[in-house]
Amino acid sequence: MQFHYSSEQSSSEDDKAVLSSGFLSAIQDFSTHARSDVLDSFSTESEYFLYSRFPQSEEVLIGVFDRKAPEKFAREAIQKIMEIFREIPLPEIEGLQWSPEVKNKIREKLSRINVQFFSNEKLSSVVLESLEERTDIPLAFLIDSGSNSLIASFSRPKPLFKEDQVREFLLVHSSLQRTLETLGIDAPYSYLVIESEDYAVVACNGGRLLSVASGSMRIPVENVYNAATNICYADTLKVEFELSAKQNPIGRLMLGENGRILISSGRQFPMKSHIFISTLAKNVESMFKLITRRPYTRFFARTKGDNAQTLFLRKTSSGIEFEMYQL
Repeated sequence: MQFHYSSEQSSSEDDKAVLSSGFLSAIQDFSTHARSDVLDSFSTESEYFLYSRFPQSEEVLIGVFDRKAPEKFAREAIQKIMEIFREIPLPEIEGLQWSPEVKNKIREKLSRINVQFFSNEKLSSVVLESLEERTDIPLAFLIDSGSNSLIASFSRPKPLFKEDQVREFLLVHSSLQRTLETLGIDAPYSYLVIESEDYAVVACNGGRLLSVASGSMRIPVENVYNAATNICYADTLKVEFELSAKQNPIGRLMLGENGRILISSGRQFPMKSHIFISTLAKNVESMFKLITRRPYTRFFARTKGDNAQTLFLRKTSSGIEFEMYQL
């Protein structure tokens, strides 16, 4: 056993953990050799066990979850945990373990992931603590995407947050998802940015969690992005808002105020996709006005995965300009 984490205790080297790791390894060996199949998961009356092997390695990560935990969230949590271990090289000498300092850092990250996926009450406290010391973010909120319910909200002053803002964002979220589907893009969006000359609103899609953050006047969009990713992903992610000047859109549309296509170039867009793009633009404007009381000038959304794509919306005197980029 290289590492052990428990949400109920801080010690990682107790006898129970060592015995458990040997037993769980034996179950997988039995499945592989006796049943000619690799064990992926199994359940007991109260717990759900999930196995995940690191690519090109003999290392196996085993997650033990409460039986009531949704399988989708358990698998997403395991993937996030695997990313943590990929970033930390194993000790160079076989048989040695990480130092106590490294193990404590890993536990802190795992505790945060545990809160992110499975504890709305603790998550609400984390959101408030991470934002209350900041003066650049007057408004932010976090939503459970499974139930479309509000987990936490932060506003300074308090009347700045309104329940309608949640509803308007969910309309943007759903219309963006439908737009991606209509364009034949399978990956969900990772984050979106809405800007005017002086204000920025950023939203992140973490799967279970959806976050929204709004900046004060003339606050750099990077600051707002930092706040939104921190409360959604538990970590800040690399920010990429600008495209290289050499990049050209793979498709472009100019839509009138009525949603009709005025200009089309590049990739042939699917039938009726312009209807969803027009609906997205209207929902983006409605949400941004409700939060900032100003019209937006630019909308930017990026999809997840290595084959990321980017959608741009710009308001012009003629209507709505839409561009799609392949990164």
